[in-house]
Amino acid sequence: MNLGAPAWFNVGDGDLAYHLLRGECLRGGHGLADATRDLSRRLGIGGVEILPAGDEPCETHMLLKDGRLLHFQEWYVGERAEPELSEVRMARGTASKTAIRAIEGADMAILGPSNPVTSIGAILALAGIEEALRRVPLRVAVSPVVVGVGSEDPGVRHHALARRRTLATVGCADTPGSIATRYAGLVELFLLDRSDYGHEEEVCRAGLEPVPADLLDPKSLAEKLGELDR
Repeated sequence: MNLGAPAWFNVGDGDLAYHLLRGECLRGGHGLADATRDLSRRLGIGGVEILPAGDEPCETHMLLKDGRLLHFQEWYVGERAEPELSEVRMARGTASKTAIRAIEGADMAILGPSNPVTSIGAILALAGIEEALRRVPLRVAVSPVVVGVGSEDPGVRHHALARRRTLATVGCADTPGSIATRYAGLVELFLLDRSDYGHEEEVCRAGLEPVPADLLDPKSLAEKLGELDR
């Protein structure tokens, strides 16, 4: 029952519980970092600290080619990322001091295999993040796409469509070599799947060192990243 309210943003019970707990924590006067730590503890996450990049809301909006301006979630969830885009508009807030300190104290920084525009790009758009990242001794990016392996999973296909749509707004193709150009000058190493190693020359032309890895095997990928940090 939706009581007449828009019902396009559907979440499961677990997701709803996380949102309610986080909202309660924020309304109680705690910061987003404190709320994130509390949720991490409740989930039993240990041995690693999870930090938000910023303390304040920084919402991303999408300018569609049909002229509409939608919140990211309206486009991504409500419209299934199907409408083509003219522009992705970042909020460009300020990074949290806690996040900056964590980055500055790191020996290695890894930009994970998320959307380079709306996920990684939204974090890099926060004032202070790039400057801190450039001071990390070893900087690595992981390709978010494996061209050589297709998938019939609806969720994977949805993510891939959104990635193609958003990358097109910055003149990039959804390939490892083209994505590597987004990280040129920011990272040194670029991990791409072994099945995509035919793209290594494009990665090199972007000024990054290509590193083959098994991106679809979490354990193998973790081991490869651990080897780089030795």
